Amino acid sequence: MWSRVQLPDNGAANRNESVATSPAGRPKASSRREFERSLVNALLSGEAGAAKRFLDHTSTTLWSIVAKLEGDGSDGEAAFLHVVTSLEADGGSRLKGFDGRARLSTYLSLVVRDIAGDRLARQFSEAPHEAWPRFARFFESDIRGRVARQLPRNCGNAEREDAYQEICLKLIEDDFRRIRAYNGRGSFTGYVLTVVDRILIDLIRREIPRRRLPATVARSTVLDRAVYAAVVWDGCPRDVGRLVAALRGRLEWNPDAVEVSESLARVTRMVRLRPAPASNGTDAVSLDVLVEHGGGLSLADPAPTPEDWVLLAEEERSRAALVAAVKAAAADLPSDERLYLQIVFSANEPLPARRIARLMGCPLEQVYRLKQRTQRWLKDMVVRLQTTSDISV
Repeated sequence: MWSRVQLPDNGAANRNESVATSPAGRPKASSRREFERSLVNALLSGEAGAAKRFLDHTSTTLWSIVAKLEGDGSDGEAAFLHVVTSLEADGGSRLKGFDGRARLSTYLSLVVRDIAGDRLARQFSEAPHEAWPRFARFFESDIRGRVARQLPRNCGNAEREDAYQEICLKLIEDDFRRIRAYNGRGSFTGYVLTVVDRILIDLIRREIPRRRLPATVARSTVLDRAVYAAVVWDGCPRDVGRLVAALRGRLEWNPDAVEVSESLARVTRMVRLRPAPASNGTDAVSLDVLVEHGGGLSLADPAPTPEDWVLLAEEERSRAALVAAVKAAAADLPSDERLYLQIVFSANEPLPARRIARLMGCPLEQVYRLKQRTQRWLKDMVVRLQTTSDISV
């Protein structure tokens, strides 16, 4: 039985088969194709000893494919035995598509990936939280490859890492809703990568128009790009001291006043530095104001018309209720979640996770976990407030 196969040793592959070689010692392509095709055909026809010869020839290849996808620990060993059993099923039907035009190792890599993907899909339907670490390892290289190809070439490693982590958050969102929507039709691997592509397209549509650098600035130094972003995107005044403070923690080093001054002069010669138009979003609110006793919330006076006063008063009452509820509830949060919220709410624009990690002095992975927990907390707050409002009415 195939299922009794042992994990391969270093010399398992090809040790019982000989293939014609060229004068340089390499197998001839035609001889290799003929050998591999005859090996598979013998297996499919049920020839005695064919299964053993096939495994002797391919076990090391199968193990290397599985280990890359699942790791070389106990999970990898279980996955390897599952792959061998699946290849054995139905008289080796998964091998019927092999015609010798591609290398057997290439064909097996595709088949093994589908087998492992189907196994992962079943594990996800039964215990998604336990299956997530295996899922992340299985798809990490594919997701990172798509991020690298789709993001603009001027995006750095930090932006690519943020995009990768954002995709992971979307896959985790709502108790793995997107992954668990797989209905069993078609390849699980193909389904997941289609979902990833759609998430990535949404991220690009959301971020890239707002973050497009002029061509001359994009070709310039990292500091020049950061200065442009601080002035145009963040609205920082063209003051060297303010720029030095604004750039602190954004780069791999903290540029001094001389460097910033020289960079500002270069960027000014390249483009006209005008802050981007203000968005219609609400003002940033510091969590210090919400948590500390005696804090209040200042609302900007938009000089409303008399007809707007009633609506504004109603909005202010609703916002005051929200502030009071958040102030009461935030005090009971763990200190790391409270600090995360304080940093997020105090910022004038969304901060990248890497920047938050620097400010908090914690690993990047912890920031993504905090984001998930605080998002759930805020959603629960909204639901509770809506319920309270309905009851009061």
